[in-house]
Amino acid sequence: MVPRKKFLYLPEAVNDSFTIFPSDGPVSAPEPQDPTPPQPPEGPAGIYPCPCCGYLTFPVPKEEAIAYICPVCFWENDVFDPGEDDPSDENHGMTLRQGRENYRNWGAVREDLVGFARPPRPEEVP
Repeated sequence: MVPRKKFLYLPEAVNDSFTIFPSDGPVSAPEPQDPTPPQPPEGPAGIYPCPCCGYLTFPVPKEEAIAYICPVCFWENDVFDPGEDDPSDENHGMTLRQGRENYRNWGAVREDLVGFARPPRPEEVP
């Protein structure tokens, strides 16, 4: 049996925070990072009104709130902004006018979502 030739080098190892080169000698571990994720600024959850219930639950203007669901009425924002009586694809064809009427009657845009909707907080009242 013929012995295999041994290679006297190590491959280069790359990590997000450092690169190991065998010729560089010993490599120390990277500095520990703070495991706490950044926290959102203090204050109300939203400063923009929901187009359906009117409470200040949207964190960004409705034109930028893609697929955002209002926690008060459960209206899913439609960034294409159909009119009052145009069906909203995000809300299974319901119009904004129907959603507002349903919210007044049940407390949510659909009767099956009433258990998930919550009352508005004092800071969300416009």
